[in-house]
Amino acid sequence: MNSADYKYIDLDGISIAYTDSGSGQILLFVHGFASFSFTWRKMLGFFPENLRKITIDLKGYGYSEKRCDDFLSPFDQSQILAQFIRRLELNDIYLIGHSMGGAIALLTLFNPDIREKVRRLVLIDTAGLFQKIPDFIDDLSVVSPSNPLLKLTDEDLMARLVLEQTYFDKEKITAEIIREYADVLRQKDAKNCLIRAARQIAIANIRSFHKKMTLLKLPALLIWGEEDNIIDLEDAFLFFHDLPGAKLKIIPACGHSPQEEQPRKTAEIIAKFLHLKTVEPATEPSRAETEPSAAEVPADSGKRGEISSPPAGTASGNPDTMPSAAAEGHPHKLKMRRLFDYWNPGTIVLMIFIKCLQLLKKIGFKAEENGWRKASGIFMRKEHAKFILASFRLTYAGKGKPPPDPEAAKELIINRLADFLLKHPATHWASEAGIFMNRRKKVFFTDLTEVRFSADGRILKLVPHFDTTRSTFTMLTAETMEKTLKQIVFYCNKTYNLRDPKRARKIYKKLFLWVMFQRNLSMTGQHELRLFISRILNGAFIQFETLTDNPKYFLKERLATPNTRYRRHPGFGLLNIICRFTPDLAESDLWFQYHHVPVDGMPMQEMLEELKAEWGSCGQIKYPALSSPAAEMELYDFGHNIFRARIYLCFDEFLELRKKINEKYYSQMSGPATIASMLVWGLAQYKELRNRKFLFPVDTSLLVDYPQDRDISLVIIRPGKFFDLKHPLEGFLRYQREFNRRLFATRLGKSETYELLELYALIHPLFYYFASTIMPKAMAEAIGTAGLTILRNAEMFISPLTDVHFNGFIAIGNMKMPTEDGSTASAISFCGSKEHIMQYIEAMQNLPAHCRNLLNEPAGK
Repeated sequence: MNSADYKYIDLDGISIAYTDSGSGQILLFVHGFASFSFTWRKMLGFFPENLRKITIDLKGYGYSEKRCDDFLSPFDQSQILAQFIRRLELNDIYLIGHSMGGAIALLTLFNPDIREKVRRLVLIDTAGLFQKIPDFIDDLSVVSPSNPLLKLTDEDLMARLVLEQTYFDKEKITAEIIREYADVLRQKDAKNCLIRAARQIAIANIRSFHKKMTLLKLPALLIWGEEDNIIDLEDAFLFFHDLPGAKLKIIPACGHSPQEEQPRKTAEIIAKFLHLKTVEPATEPSRAETEPSAAEVPADSGKRGEISSPPAGTASGNPDTMPSAAAEGHPHKLKMRRLFDYWNPGTIVLMIFIKCLQLLKKIGFKAEENGWRKASGIFMRKEHAKFILASFRLTYAGKGKPPPDPEAAKELIINRLADFLLKHPATHWASEAGIFMNRRKKVFFTDLTEVRFSADGRILKLVPHFDTTRSTFTMLTAETMEKTLKQIVFYCNKTYNLRDPKRARKIYKKLFLWVMFQRNLSMTGQHELRLFISRILNGAFIQFETLTDNPKYFLKERLATPNTRYRRHPGFGLLNIICRFTPDLAESDLWFQYHHVPVDGMPMQEMLEELKAEWGSCGQIKYPALSSPAAEMELYDFGHNIFRARIYLCFDEFLELRKKINEKYYSQMSGPATIASMLVWGLAQYKELRNRKFLFPVDTSLLVDYPQDRDISLVIIRPGKFFDLKHPLEGFLRYQREFNRRLFATRLGKSETYELLELYALIHPLFYYFASTIMPKAMAEAIGTAGLTILRNAEMFISPLTDVHFNGFIAIGNMKMPTEDGSTASAISFCGSKEHIMQYIEAMQNLPAHCRNLLNEPAGK
């Protein structure tokens, strides 16, 4: 590419070079720092001729005039770009910017006049939210005898050094590419302009830039090279968080310039977003066109395909699960020592063991299953490890009238639930118990069994409703099935006092032994009878209640947590459902208890939202006024020194404080202060809670190709490590930066805790029992002592408890639920020892004021 390929336009006395080819829909390309229009050449070949493709060389770059003054900043270049758009009378533009060109494009869009002319925006590895100015730009900005770049008189070598910073695959840096960039550097004053521009690269007012960016309302696409060494991948998630309606595509095995390194893939991503077609270029395809496909980052990980991000200020529907930037270090560089805040003989031994596992992984050892699934199968086998979600005020009868009697209502609920569950593969799981761990197993039947309990939790009767899409039991008579149901009830009640999963294994063993003695059945009949038992114990259980008609106690009873200690699912089925009818049978509330080994909270909550959308509701449930008796603390003994509790709290003041902190300290925190991180920071101010290391489950579905295969990883952090009694705000900002670093890296599957789970998946589950028994403090250092989880849209979320988090677990649902007195509140669930629960409740009740004090934020500020 040379000057003959260009047209020129005079903008305020400055000669600006540009290319303009084709006709039709306008694509306007803006290059980045130390680049020019040549950067787009390969990629443009994949776009058809019926498009008008315009590239611009910014002031001081490429073949535009080299005026080395103090007006080379992104803001100054945005003024030139705005003039360029006006002079060429461009409208209905698809604006595409790379690196610094992306920042310039955004600054240009802040002009309302230009904004009206732009239809869609594409940003490629864009700049603007630098956590740190890239090293080679920083080097250029420093004029000193020691500056190695200034010593270079060989432009070819200088071009190669810069290109090696931008390419991941160095073999793609051809002699032609080096020559094109070197020819531009040979122009008079080209190097000087580059140096002057490097000094002005930063955005003058980052806070204003950030605020204005969040207000942009146009379709936007972010493309990022996963191996970008100039602008870290975490910046992609900052832009993704702050640009309303944005989509994000990450291209693996690609550096800072996807349009050069992988032009075909980049063109395909852009064309799909702009609803265009790509073509084969006249030249032969390069290796860049045969790389792996890009990973898409959807905003709503519960749906497949390309999904727009939520409005600014939210993240995937949940501010606490949004990936943020890394503040210290690079998330790709694992340092397993970060897992441990304190060292002792146990942690040293564990660290050595981790290093051995890393070596095994490096030489090719692979785990049979995901690390989180294996850990949950070991530490979440018991009844208290199950979690509960609720959906209230369902109009289960649809548009018709409610059934006239409870039996008809039950039949209708069971039939509709069976149809709904049949359509949701995420529920087609059960738990398979082993000696040391449970594994999830696929089930191919959608069976529901109504179970009727006595007051003390003994089973009175089982009424199965088998999947009507599958064949029934042709070898079994009604009498045989009824006899078997009674036998299941007998063994369930006989093993009532055994703990899970021992109880379920015992029931299976006894029943299968009983089948062997059924001499009236053939071998085929006995096999079918065992299948009958398996389908009962691996299916869903449902029980029914009718609420009181006394208005004084109605709401409290309606919202009361089902005590599943006494009404347990005796087998390995995923679901234990409690259905509560209003006295007139017009509405139903469904409480779903889930076995945590096969599934996790976020996809199950999304399933409940789909259920409500499909069935309809009579309106939103209202929590009791916080001053009313119905809002009193709920506490009950779950057995074995484990208690469950629930309180209601208003978080309005806390959320307002979080909003102000994010507005004021967003950049210093390298992203937003999340609700979860602020909550545990506030809890840790209490002396009794100060040394606790908190675990946060993180949905890692952002980078998977198939959302139904979603898994969980963990962020683990000890807030007390960051305390600064003299300067509490500085301590909090350091803590939040580190929290965001860990959250981002975990989202990306490259954090220390993510690696730890994957390494642990390599070993036999017996190791976990050995380590937790012999080295409990070391295990606590690695995986935390307490946990907190939030499901933003959950109407009610009842906390699970693992076998290793001996300081308890906290679960929080929707924090803006309406109350009867017109206020808002959240239901907070606790599971753990009574002592720990009371500590958390006391800390939670004083949390808003305490957070304001610890940040030195006076009331009303």
